[in-house]
Amino acid sequence: MAAALGSLDAMSHMRIALIDSGKLSDIRQWEPPTDTYLPRTLQITASNQRFLERLGVWNLCFEDRIQAYNRAVVTDALGKGKVDLVALNSSSSDAAFMIETKNLVSGLLKAIDHNGSRIDVFERSKVSNWESAPKSDASPAATNWPTITLSNNRQLQARLVIGADGANSCVRKHANIGTYGTKYAQYGLVATLCLQEPISAAFQRFLPTGPIAMLPFPGGFANLVWSLDADLIQLLKSGLSSDIVNAAFRLSPVEMERIYDMLRSNASTEQINNEIAWRLQHIHSNDALPPVVAAIASKSSFPLQLRMVDSLIADRVALVGDAGHVMHPLAGQGLNMGLEDVQCLAQVLNEAAMAGEDIGIVLDRYNSQRYILNLAMQGIVDKCWHVFGARSSLVASLRSMAMTGLDQLPAVKSRIIHAFMQ
Repeated sequence: MAAALGSLDAMSHMRIALIDSGKLSDIRQWEPPTDTYLPRTLQITASNQRFLERLGVWNLCFEDRIQAYNRAVVTDALGKGKVDLVALNSSSSDAAFMIETKNLVSGLLKAIDHNGSRIDVFERSKVSNWESAPKSDASPAATNWPTITLSNNRQLQARLVIGADGANSCVRKHANIGTYGTKYAQYGLVATLCLQEPISAAFQRFLPTGPIAMLPFPGGFANLVWSLDADLIQLLKSGLSSDIVNAAFRLSPVEMERIYDMLRSNASTEQINNEIAWRLQHIHSNDALPPVVAAIASKSSFPLQLRMVDSLIADRVALVGDAGHVMHPLAGQGLNMGLEDVQCLAQVLNEAAMAGEDIGIVLDRYNSQRYILNLAMQGIVDKCWHVFGARSSLVASLRSMAMTGLDQLPAVKSRIIHAFMQ
């Protein structure tokens, strides 16, 4: 958000404060490992990649660690349905991009350093107090400007505070913006995979216990994102192996339950691997299956939830990204929605500044454009999670019929590609 605001000529007379609790200097100077990739990654749509390119961010990332792709294969383990989403051409306008989170943040911080002479960075700082100034008839421009006190006792007064501080946003809490939603009783397990051969497509399989996805990175690496029921996450965090990942993309749900039961009963790694190998020998390779995983590097996990807000705005406050909406990662749209928030808010503020308006009181325009769109995307992803999580044989059969039918409709598939990868 700070990089976008710093690029606006109409706001060149305003100063911007970036407040972050982390040690940003370490991320800015990040030197990536040469033999692996980090497990926390992001999917960027082509339109958002072009936005980052216009800001001068993309070329400051380590571009040799970014993977473009234009094919996604989605399968249903229970209903046997399959949809092969292939872009009509391989141009960047039809591709999505995979990038490590730290790589993108490093590029953003470098862009702020290069172009953000108006941006004051307060790292390792938190908001300790928040007050709204009393109304003043003598100074209408300063009406209700928030005064922010940082953890180092530094005070800042701002005509607008933007909360881009994640799902547990302190800005949202200080502004008394309500939230509602649900916890999925699932966790996301992410890991770096080393493959037997390079990959340039994404693969996702819906299991009864949650979707598993393999997302491409350069040089024969991939990112694993596996949504797991709460009772399985501890078993697989400690017992995850390349054989189990290969099994999850190939074995039937009944066979996977057998593997889970062996984990629960503390079977040895050798016993589990032998069981998987015996079952996999009957599986023939096809274009709906990802490459074989040879090894697993670093991994981590995080809880999954759906969280909406009553509004994206309050008095001189706007929320963007996870501060304003959190959803299941199965469609990879969380960050993309946040970047679309940033573009919309930046445009609203730029137009207001050009017209000589107070940027702190034009936020309804932003809320009216983004709030419903965000709710709609959250609703679509939540419905997908519930539909593909249903274990009823009737629902599975209907899913399979729908996916098989969709796979035969190139025009409809093209619209889906443009909606999620444009």
